[in-house]
Amino acid sequence: MEYILSLALLVLNLIDYEHDLGRVVFFGIGTVLFAALFFFVNRKTKNFPVSCLIMMCHTWQISWINVFGDPTAELQLPWFYLLGAMIVVYTLFHIGKCMEKNYSTVLLVVFGVFLILFNYPLIISQSFSEGLKEYIMIGFFVVVLLCAYLLKDSASRENYRHFKDVFIWTAVVSSVFLLFQYTMYFGFGVSLFKINLSQYFSSTQVSCHLLMEDHSCSTILFGCAAFYIADRITKKKWMIYVPAIVVVLAAMAVTSRRTSTLTLIVVAALYVVFHYRGFGKKLVFTVIFGAALAVMLYYLLIVRPVDNLSQVISDNGRFENYAASLSIIFKNPFGIGYDNNYLFSLMTDVDIPHNTLLRWMCMGGFVFAAPLVYMIGAVMNASRKKKMTCEFWSLLYTVIASNFIPDIMNARFFIIPCAVAFLVSREAAQPDTSAIKKTADP
Repeated sequence: MEYILSLALLVLNLIDYEHDLGRVVFFGIGTVLFAALFFFVNRKTKNFPVSCLIMMCHTWQISWINVFGDPTAELQLPWFYLLGAMIVVYTLFHIGKCMEKNYSTVLLVVFGVFLILFNYPLIISQSFSEGLKEYIMIGFFVVVLLCAYLLKDSASRENYRHFKDVFIWTAVVSSVFLLFQYTMYFGFGVSLFKINLSQYFSSTQVSCHLLMEDHSCSTILFGCAAFYIADRITKKKWMIYVPAIVVVLAAMAVTSRRTSTLTLIVVAALYVVFHYRGFGKKLVFTVIFGAALAVMLYYLLIVRPVDNLSQVISDNGRFENYAASLSIIFKNPFGIGYDNNYLFSLMTDVDIPHNTLLRWMCMGGFVFAAPLVYMIGAVMNASRKKKMTCEFWSLLYTVIASNFIPDIMNARFFIIPCAVAFLVSREAAQPDTSAIKKTADP
């Protein structure tokens, strides 16, 4: 029932995008579906914060649409943000139990300092309304991550398994709809959902992105899902998960975003070399990833046709963009605020920085960016120590990709694997060997 309700909630939003159902009708049906879905998720997990994170997976694809069916640019109130607020409220009510745990003093200080510092860029923003958008997005990430840290090691092995099931489900279902959108446009000339046409060199670029906004950032989720799916590939289940990884990477390609696709090629190679032991496994997964990546590149070159290879790896003015942003940072060492429009006006006819770290430094300087980098480093270190390979490799992939996009926070989903890395204990992250032990006992 959980997955049926999840699908129904996504379909409701897709229908409303094409045929406006009206705010009252949309909100009413959406609320019923959301409540029912949360009921089934929480009944299975019996862990409220984990249920909220799993619900974030279910509602990620619709997180650019608010609860009334309007774009979040008009009102930033999607179910995704409300779930984050629910985690915060839960943590406040259980702060007493949190105090019984051991925490890193340094990390708590970093969180505390940043929660004070991140108000500064809003105060100096040229436009308060524009600055507020970034303020909410960054504040959401940091506050929810802090709550996950305070609630650390509280998720069971079954919770973790359920989360990974839903993360894969989210990616696969979204991929199927993306490929449907692609097929309808290229096969029948029908434009459905969010689709962009633009000029790329001498060709027309077609970007299918379903309901996503800022799809240079958001499509990174599909690359992350590749590592979760690869972790499930075994001799008995390869017929399920190998096609799944191909579908996900093909869908990522039809969004026409190079950042997610080209970065994945590099990180997937590192993953095969360093993750798998033994020549046989390395060879098998080289073939699997190689085939899936070949399909991905095939579709990428359809939606983003080029005349020669140099256009595929063109920096699109990124280095000029980096130089301009560094100039702004040197002139404004404490930042210029959150206002994107003002930042663009200072970039001398180039786009805003397509580099997450540089953009953070433009917003509030080094003292603003350093705590964010430290938090993300702490998350990656936690996933490494707990041997949470899915989270570690997906986070590594995301961090590398963040060097070529305006802001990783725009991907929204980034908070999910980060929070899970804190919530899952070292013991719960390890494979369940109880069945093996029972078989071995005389």
